[in-house]
Amino acid sequence: MEFSAVVRAGLGLSGRQLGRYLGVSVGFVAQVEAGHKPLPLALVPRLLHLLPALPPPLGQGPVPPPAPVPYNVLLPLPAPEPLVPPPPTPPDAGVLAARGRSVRLRLLRQGTALAAAQARAAALHQRRLALAHLLALPPPPEAAEAAHLARWLRGLTTDLTRDDPAPAARAAALRLLAARVAGLRAELAALAP
Repeated sequence: MEFSAVVRAGLGLSGRQLGRYLGVSVGFVAQVEAGHKPLPLALVPRLLHLLPALPPPLGQGPVPPPAPVPYNVLLPLPAPEPLVPPPPTPPDAGVLAARGRSVRLRLLRQGTALAAAQARAAALHQRRLALAHLLALPPPPEAAEAAHLARWLRGLTTDLTRDDPAPAARAAALRLLAARVAGLRAELAALAP
């Protein structure tokens, strides 16, 4: 893997963000990472300055938390718990089958949304950790490079604030979505014959 791709992935940066730091276009970053163009030697010191922020073994940055296991809509359903006594007359099988189809469809939609939200939350968490570590790095000795790094870090902070304006609300929504999926799974298990 190209060194710039390692730095970009380790810090959770987009190609546009790394290109902004290096002073090149996102297309140039993509071509370097694909091996179509070499990384100019003049850009290597900038990448090397970010090296300490990478997670071990390449740097001294924070070890990223283990990726959460995303929700899998194909997981087997739990056995239903008898919370209420069964009705004295069994419901119509057609009504139960229709309700089961409706719940399966909602579970598929909500489960897919939960998996996507979990992946987004993990990526945002990685970006927050990397940004905190980047902000703690000592500035380069050259004044122009230090000013460039400071501008870039302000841009990363702005990007993160734009991409995740309300982390607490996002976390609450993720938990609510997980609870909905759990409820749908329990209902589907209870509807099973």
